[in-house]
Amino acid sequence: MQKQNIIWRIDDRLIHGQVIVGWCGQLPIKKLVVIDDFIASHDWEKELMLMAAPSHLSTEILSTMEILQKIESWKTGKELILILFKSPVTVKILNQEGIHFNKVNLGGIHYREDRKEILSYIYLSSEEITLLKELMQEGITFECQDLPTSTAYDLQKLIKKVK
Repeated sequence: MQKQNIIWRIDDRLIHGQVIVGWCGQLPIKKLVVIDDFIASHDWEKELMLMAAPSHLSTEILSTMEILQKIESWKTGKELILILFKSPVTVKILNQEGIHFNKVNLGGIHYREDRKEILSYIYLSSEEITLLKELMQEGITFECQDLPTSTAYDLQKLIKKVK
Protein backbone atom coordinates (compact mmCIF):
# COMPACT_ATOMS: atom_id res chain seq x y z
CA MET A 1 0.00 0.00 0.00
CA GLN A 2 1.36 3.40 -0.98
CA LYS A 3 2.19 5.66 1.93
CA GLN A 4 1.10 9.25 1.93
CA ASN A 5 4.65 10.59 1.67
CA ILE A 6 4.47 10.58 -2.14
CA ILE A 7 2.22 12.78 -4.24
CA TRP A 8 1.97 11.51 -7.82
CA ARG A 9 0.95 14.33 -10.16
CA ILE A 10 0.25 14.47 -13.88
CA ASP A 11 0.99 17.98 -15.09
CA ASP A 12 2.10 18.42 -18.69
CA ARG A 13 4.08 21.54 -17.80
CA LEU A 14 6.12 19.65 -15.17
CA ILE A 15 8.05 22.22 -13.08
CA HIS A 16 6.36 25.62 -13.27
CA GLY A 17 5.06 28.36 -10.98
CA GLN A 18 1.88 26.59 -9.89
CA VAL A 19 3.88 23.54 -8.79
CA ILE A 20 6.58 25.55 -7.04
CA VAL A 21 4.40 28.17 -5.35
CA GLY A 22 1.09 26.34 -5.10
CA TRP A 23 2.22 22.85 -4.14
CA CYS A 24 5.76 23.12 -2.81
CA GLY A 25 4.92 26.44 -1.12
CA GLN A 26 1.77 25.13 0.58
CA LEU A 27 2.87 21.62 1.55
CA PRO A 28 6.04 20.47 3.32
CA ILE A 29 7.49 18.95 0.15
CA LYS A 30 11.19 18.19 0.53
CA LYS A 31 11.90 16.57 -2.84
CA LEU A 32 10.69 17.19 -6.37
CA VAL A 33 11.07 14.46 -8.99
CA VAL A 34 10.31 14.74 -12.70
CA ILE A 35 9.83 11.53 -14.66
CA ASP A 36 10.39 12.18 -18.34
CA ASP A 37 12.41 9.95 -20.65
CA PHE A 38 13.23 12.69 -23.17
CA ILE A 39 14.37 15.28 -20.62
CA ALA A 40 16.30 12.68 -18.59
CA SER A 41 18.28 11.64 -21.68
CA HIS A 42 19.19 15.16 -22.87
CA ASP A 43 21.60 17.08 -20.65
CA TRP A 44 20.60 20.50 -21.96
CA GLU A 45 16.88 19.84 -21.40
CA LYS A 46 17.64 18.41 -17.96
CA GLU A 47 19.65 21.47 -16.92
CA LEU A 48 16.95 23.78 -18.21
CA MET A 49 14.29 21.93 -16.17
CA LEU A 50 16.48 21.93 -13.06
CA MET A 51 16.88 25.72 -13.35
CA ALA A 52 13.11 26.07 -12.86
CA ALA A 53 13.30 24.42 -9.42
CA PRO A 54 14.19 26.48 -6.34
CA SER A 55 17.71 25.87 -5.05
CA HIS A 56 16.47 24.86 -1.57
CA LEU A 57 14.37 22.01 -2.97
CA SER A 58 16.09 18.72 -3.77
CA THR A 59 15.17 17.99 -7.40
CA GLU A 60 15.83 15.06 -9.72
CA ILE A 61 14.99 14.37 -13.35
CA LEU A 62 14.67 10.63 -14.00
CA SER A 63 13.65 8.33 -16.80
CA THR A 64 10.66 6.06 -16.32
CA MET A 65 12.94 3.11 -15.61
CA GLU A 66 15.31 5.00 -13.29
CA ILE A 67 12.56 5.61 -10.77
CA LEU A 68 12.22 1.86 -10.28
CA GLN A 69 15.63 1.86 -8.59
CA LYS A 70 14.68 4.60 -6.12
CA ILE A 71 10.99 4.29 -5.37
CA GLU A 72 11.18 1.73 -2.56
CA SER A 73 13.50 3.88 -0.45
CA TRP A 74 11.28 6.91 -1.09
CA LYS A 75 8.14 5.02 -0.04
CA THR A 76 9.65 4.15 3.31
CA GLY A 77 11.13 7.60 3.91
CA LYS A 78 9.64 10.33 6.03
CA GLU A 79 10.00 13.24 3.60
CA LEU A 80 7.11 14.35 1.42
CA ILE A 81 7.97 13.89 -2.27
CA LEU A 82 6.15 15.34 -5.28
CA ILE A 83 6.62 13.21 -8.40
CA LEU A 84 5.61 14.85 -11.69
CA PHE A 85 5.00 13.37 -15.12
CA LYS A 86 3.30 14.59 -18.27
CA SER A 87 0.91 11.81 -19.17
CA PRO A 88 -1.24 8.98 -17.85
CA VAL A 89 0.82 6.72 -20.12
CA THR A 90 3.60 6.97 -17.51
CA VAL A 91 1.19 5.72 -14.84
CA LYS A 92 0.38 2.72 -17.04
CA ILE A 93 4.07 1.91 -17.62
CA LEU A 94 4.98 2.25 -13.95
CA ASN A 95 1.94 0.23 -12.90
CA GLN A 96 3.00 -2.55 -15.31
CA GLU A 97 6.50 -2.41 -13.78
CA GLY A 98 5.07 -3.06 -10.32
CA ILE A 99 4.65 0.41 -8.84
CA HIS A 100 1.23 0.47 -7.24
CA PHE A 101 -0.69 3.72 -7.04
CA ASN A 102 -3.55 4.42 -4.68
CA LYS A 103 -4.15 7.95 -5.92
CA VAL A 104 -2.80 10.12 -8.72
CA ASN A 105 -3.41 13.87 -8.90
CA LEU A 106 -4.39 15.31 -12.27
CA GLY A 107 -3.23 18.87 -12.16
CA GLY A 108 -2.84 20.06 -15.70
CA ILE A 109 -3.41 18.38 -19.03
CA HIS A 110 -3.94 21.24 -21.38
CA TYR A 111 -5.96 21.89 -24.52
CA ARG A 112 -5.16 20.15 -27.76
CA GLU A 113 -7.43 19.85 -30.77
CA ASP A 114 -8.22 16.18 -30.10
CA ARG A 115 -9.10 16.71 -26.42
CA LYS A 116 -12.36 17.49 -24.65
CA GLU A 117 -12.63 19.78 -21.64
CA ILE A 118 -13.12 17.92 -18.36
CA LEU A 119 -12.27 20.91 -16.15
CA SER A 120 -10.73 24.27 -17.04
CA TYR A 121 -7.27 22.77 -16.48
CA ILE A 122 -7.88 19.21 -17.72
CA TYR A 123 -8.52 18.23 -21.32
CA LEU A 124 -8.48 14.58 -22.34
CA SER A 125 -8.53 12.75 -25.65
CA SER A 126 -10.73 9.68 -26.12
CA GLU A 127 -7.56 7.53 -25.95
CA GLU A 128 -6.55 9.14 -22.65
CA ILE A 129 -10.03 8.61 -21.23
CA THR A 130 -9.92 4.93 -22.23
CA LEU A 131 -6.49 4.52 -20.63
CA LEU A 132 -7.57 6.28 -17.44
CA LYS A 133 -10.70 4.10 -17.22
CA GLU A 134 -8.51 0.99 -17.53
CA LEU A 135 -6.25 2.26 -14.75
CA MET A 136 -9.27 3.04 -12.56
CA GLN A 137 -10.47 -0.55 -13.06
CA GLU A 138 -7.12 -1.62 -11.61
CA GLY A 139 -7.91 0.33 -8.44
CA ILE A 140 -6.17 3.64 -9.09
CA THR A 141 -8.07 6.76 -8.03
CA PHE A 142 -7.51 9.91 -10.08
CA GLU A 143 -8.18 13.16 -8.28
CA CYS A 144 -8.39 16.40 -10.27
CA GLN A 145 -7.00 19.32 -8.30
CA ASP A 146 -4.97 22.22 -9.62
CA LEU A 147 -3.80 23.43 -6.17
CA PRO A 148 -3.80 21.74 -2.76
CA THR A 149 -6.17 24.44 -1.47
CA SER A 150 -8.64 23.90 -4.35
CA THR A 151 -11.56 21.52 -4.49
CA ALA A 152 -10.60 17.99 -5.50
CA TYR A 153 -12.80 16.20 -8.05
CA ASP A 154 -13.04 12.47 -8.65
CA LEU A 155 -12.14 11.90 -12.31
CA GLN A 156 -14.34 8.82 -12.53
CA LYS A 157 -17.41 10.95 -11.82
CA LEU A 158 -16.31 13.67 -14.23
CA ILE A 159 -15.70 11.43 -17.24
CA LYS A 160 -19.12 9.81 -16.87
CA LYS A 161 -20.48 13.19 -17.94
CA VAL A 162 -18.25 13.44 -21.05
CA LYS A 163 -20.00 12.62 -24.31
